[in-house]
Parts: sequence; structure tokens; C-alpha cells
Amino acid sequence: MEIIPIIEPYRLPISDLRGGVGSPCIVYNPFEPSYYILFLGEKDPAQPMREVWVAPLEKDLTVDINNARRILRRTSVERVLFKETEIQVPMKKELYISAVRGIFNVAKREYIVTFSIGKDGYILYFDEEWHLKAYRKIYDRAGDHGFPIAPIGAYGREHQALTTIPLGELAKLGYFDKVDSPEEVKLVLDKGYAFQHGHANDVCDLTVLPRITLFYESDEYGQWKVKIALGPHTMDFQNHKEPGAEFQVGFLVGYLQSILPFHSQYIQIGHPHYTVYPDGKPKLLVSCFRDTWSSRPDTGREGYRHEIHAVYLDDINIFDPREYAVLRDIIISPERSNISKWYNISEADCMELFIFGQRSVAKVEVDETSSIKDALDGRYIVKEQEVIVPDKIIVDNPAPVIRVKCNRKDLRIVMIVKY
Repeated sequence: MEIIPIIEPYRLPISDLRGGVGSPCIVYNPFEPSYYILFLGEKDPAQPMREVWVAPLEKDLTVDINNARRILRRTSVERVLFKETEIQVPMKKELYISAVRGIFNVAKREYIVTFSIGKDGYILYFDEEWHLKAYRKIYDRAGDHGFPIAPIGAYGREHQALTTIPLGELAKLGYFDKVDSPEEVKLVLDKGYAFQHGHANDVCDLTVLPRITLFYESDEYGQWKVKIALGPHTMDFQNHKEPGAEFQVGFLVGYLQSILPFHSQYIQIGHPHYTVYPDGKPKLLVSCFRDTWSSRPDTGREGYRHEIHAVYLDDINIFDPREYAVLRDIIISPERSNISKWYNISEADCMELFIFGQRSVAKVEVDETSSIKDALDGRYIVKEQEVIVPDKIIVDNPAPVIRVKCNRKDLRIVMIVKY
């Protein structure tokens, strides 16, 4: 594996970008054909003035920074985007644009871009020259995470794209309905959660190929790191194409950064974006912030100047759970439910359930089946066990797909899957 810098702010010819660059996302327009990198840039990391930029990208990952364009200015966001919305209070200076993501809609020859500012999430539509055509507010409880956008496909799920948002240690799955219509697009969120893991989850991304996979940065007690949450293959939903079927599935979390060749001089890593663009090779783009361990002389606080780097994934398959040896999730908790999601644990050697709570008797059911399809069709085997909390249940050679139920809502059950 190889790590190479893509954009480092220190020597850039554009002064408005020397304060930091982050939230990388590569999009491809096959008509030109051209690759572009979307990213956030700011002049001064001490001032929350991040703005959205786009720049042409060459096959060798060279960014044509001299032709970079600022497609959303901080002032224009106040003037253009908030002029006719329902917001009734002036924009506060501390609010800044967070986590830009985008795709190119080939059918309509337009770019669809998402981002958040303060607690509001927006979806925007640009023409091929990156001129803003339309926009719509889609969310009003956002954080510093943005909204990934991954189209699902035809044959039952036209006009929809998956997304995910973090809520502290919890993460939620959702989809944009009528995503290709600025007048009708809306965000639909699962009432439950995709996973519960990490001290605090933030800027995120996702892909639906080769399997539905979530990427997050997570604050692991003061140090931001990247992690991965593996879900099912989309083929598992071949007979369940109704919107929201994916909400019945849980995601197992692995420490992605533990198998990447970053060393300690990177200090903190975040803003993950998985792509094969522009050279056809799988890679993970990230932001690293290496000045967060020392106070800046001009502000008296730790720095947060972001850089954009790419790590090539030549030697590993990050979508193979066996790369991580162990995956996990808190599948039952007072914050979630006493009935877990369905989890695909194919190829696992062992599954362990750690049951925590006040000492008492509890009944735990493990529903087992051969596939997500059978699970959604209601074909599964139920095995019930009585335990004295706290306790541990070990299942060797588990079924490919499992779900756990408990008769108590106050317990916390952690599932550890070993490969």
C-alpha cells in the first residue's frame, strides 16, 4: 500500500485555501470526460469559514489547483441559500459548511451535492459548468457530518440514494427519495440505528458496491480515527426492493485504520472517502490533521489545519470481514431496542454475545437463518437460552445470518464476531 498527498495547504497558490482543505470527494463526468475533486477549503483555521471548492483531477491524482473554483462562498451561502428559507434568525459566524459530498447524474447531466451547515442539511443541483441550478433543505438536526449519497439503482429503487448520519456513538441509515428532483426530494431515516459503536462518530461516507458499507471518522477518546461498518450485499435484497428494507439490517464495525499504513506522525485521520477514481485503483481519501497536538501561536489553541491524502488499497480487500479478524456491534441496548437487526456474519468462525446489566435472570433468543433474503421472508430457526446476567454466550460455526432478542429492555448485549 502507498500513501500520497493530494492537497497540502501550506504552499498552495490560492491564499484562501492555505488554512486547510478537507472532506474530499471525487466525481466523474463521462461526457467531457473529466474527473473533479470536491473539497472544503478555508483561509484561516482559526475562523469557521469553510467553503466548497471543486478542481479538475488528473489520472495520476494531480489536482489542477490553478483551475480550482469556489462553488459556494461563505457569504453566498448566507445570501443565496438562506434568502428564501424558513430560517428567521441571522446566520451566526461560528456556523460553517461541513462535509461536502457529491455525484454526477448522467441521466440529467448534472451534479448533485450535499452538505450541512450548522444543524441544517442541504442538497444542491449544479449544471455541468458547476453553476447552481436548485437546492433544497432536507434536514434540520444535522451535525458536523454531511450526507453521503449513493444511488441504489433501477428495477424497483429508481430515484433513490442511500445515505447515513452519525448521532454520537450511534449511526443511522437513510435514503433520499426522489433524489433527482429538487422540488420533491426528501430524506427518509430509519427509526432505529445501523450500529452503536465509538465514542463519537462524525464525517462519513458510504458505498453500495461491492456491499453496503459505511465509513466513519470516530473520536476515540481524543484522537480521530477511521473505521468501517460492513453490511449486506445488495443482492440480498433481490426480492425485497421496497424502500426501507435495508433498515432491517445491522452493520458490524471494524477498525479500518488498524490495517492501513498510517504512522504516528499523521496524529489524527478523518473524512474518509472510498473511490476507484480517477485511475481505476481502489483507494481511500482522507483528511489528516497533524497540528492538533500543539497550540498555535496565533490562537493559543490546538491547530486543525487539514490536508488531503490518498491511501491505495492494493494489498487488502477492506470489504472482506476476515481482514479485521474481529468485528463488533452493541446489538441490544436501552438506546436501541431489545430486538436486534439482522446481521450477516457469513464466514465467521465464532460469534460471542456479552450480556451486561444488573444481576438477574434473562431470556435470550438467537434467530438463525441462511441468508438475509430468508430472514426478510420470515424463514429462520429460533434458539432460546436462559442466562444469569452478566453472562456470555458462545456460538461456534454460527449460521450465516442471525438476530438476537431479549425479554429485557435494560440490558446491553455486545456481539463479537471472530473470523
